[in-house]
Amino acid sequence: MRVTPIRRIAAAALGGLAVVAAVPATGGSTLALEQAKAQAVATQPPQPKSGPGGSDYPHRGWRVGSGGTGYDAWYVFEPAGPRPAKAPLAIVMHGYYEFSGYDQMYAFIRHTVRQGSVVIYPRWQTDVAVPCPGPFDVEPCMKSAVNGIRGALVYLGARPSRVQPQLARTSYFGFSFGGIITANLANRYRRLHLPKPRAIWLEDPHDGGFNGFDEPAVDDSLAGIPKDVKVDCHSGADGVISEPHLSDGSCNAIFPKLGHIPNRNKDLVLTHTDTHGDADLSSRHGVCAGGRGSADAYDWNFCWKGWDALRSCAYDGSDCRYALGNTRQHRSLGRWSDGVPIRPLKIQDAAPIRP
Repeated sequence: MRVTPIRRIAAAALGGLAVVAAVPATGGSTLALEQAKAQAVATQPPQPKSGPGGSDYPHRGWRVGSGGTGYDAWYVFEPAGPRPAKAPLAIVMHGYYEFSGYDQMYAFIRHTVRQGSVVIYPRWQTDVAVPCPGPFDVEPCMKSAVNGIRGALVYLGARPSRVQPQLARTSYFGFSFGGIITANLANRYRRLHLPKPRAIWLEDPHDGGFNGFDEPAVDDSLAGIPKDVKVDCHSGADGVISEPHLSDGSCNAIFPKLGHIPNRNKDLVLTHTDTHGDADLSSRHGVCAGGRGSADAYDWNFCWKGWDALRSCAYDGSDCRYALGNTRQHRSLGRWSDGVPIRPLKIQDAAPIRP
């Protein structure tokens, strides 16, 4: 089964200026300076020191637990150094081709945990089309995801020495086909006896396009998602909607099913590829799917910033302007090292969104 590739890992190191030959001091210093400026390569901005997406982590690391077998496997990540007694819960769903481990969402998970949340990561797939053949029958993957969540919750509750999840502060994140599963889980949370979603991030959701171009694996109605939830649905300009016949897929197919949620509580957002500096910032499928050591400015200035703020907004009513609404704080993705703004988010409260 063909799946759109995850974003390429940036090959070039961030930083560094072009080397300029020495120019004699006698009358040549100004010329040398101008040459240096002309040859300098703009670099990505560093992770902010504070605020949503920032590096002022209250926890130095994490503790990793795992359990389940096959496609009912799961991982649990608990904040450590120091270990809190309890913490908000984030359920993070990977996309296709995560057959083992948690590499696909490593950087995103580690940021979320060090910011003070417990993360449950259902590992719902062991091979292509196992346990479900994509959009043709999503239910086996739904069952695996639910088993993973329940198994992880039992594990956490079995010992008081483990960080206890605050189920009233539960958020859901889903990438690609995991975004389809996440939308369905949030829609069916009552009958599946899952924690109520307070915030939902759908990251370029996609069911593969093999059974129709309008994401037919998503439930026909999403009216079961609470209307007071906070939602961001992200599409990349070079992601799913850039493919032939899929311009009305991904978030453009899902967002119209969220009509019961007030516009103030939801946004449809679009990133663009920006090649102004080195390394490029790509909007291909997987903008928020950063493996170990591959996070870039789109992670901390978009994915992590928006995710942190969306959850803060849902839980405490704080930082809403960084995650919802067509605000400067939400649109801005920072500046390249030469001061040029990174191409900002496009934000809408109705589908379709177009590059």
